[in-house]
Amino acid sequence: MTAGPDPGGWRREEIRHPRRGLRVPWLALAGAAATAVAATVLVAGIGDALAGPDRSAGRLLPLQAASPPATKTPSPPPSSPPAAPTPAPSSSPPSSSPPQYRVPPGLLIDEALVRLRASVDQGVAAGDVRDDVGRDLANVIDGMLDRRHSPLDRRRADVAALQRKISTRAREGAITAARAAGLHRILADARD
Repeated sequence: MTAGPDPGGWRREEIRHPRRGLRVPWLALAGAAATAVAATVLVAGIGDALAGPDRSAGRLLPLQAASPPATKTPSPPPSSPPAAPTPAPSSSPPSSSPPQYRVPPGLLIDEALVRLRASVDQGVAAGDVRDDVGRDLANVIDGMLDRRHSPLDRRRADVAALQRKISTRAREGAITAARAAGLHRILADARD
């Protein structure tokens, strides 16, 4: 045998093993932390927005009109003294009418339809409206409320058709004259 290296012998290789322990992708961890902070801020902000003037959370506030309320004449600056003493409040209401706010006609129609539906239900309960006619009117009213995003001309035509239906049912005797007059008064508010 020769003194040279053996070509068929064993060679030694080193295999790299991954590091043991917990490896967290730092970018994913930072994203999760940012999401948690944003969610906390959002929830806190919504909670403050839903809290009333008395800071009682958990109670939804009523919807308010998109336009600011009309104000009376601006008050005088605080540095000037009042011109005359204010009279004591009396038990009678002031003679001036409250400020009139312009309400979009679509909202008037919705409000009138909700009031009309309640009046029809009361009429059925009182016997002023026959049961099947009350159901028919309720279905028509509910359909109109479901189509509240229809064009205003279409909604006004629906109100006119509903008035004709009430008149027809009153002539048939399915609705008493007094209840029909009340229903027509409610629908008259929807036309303004």
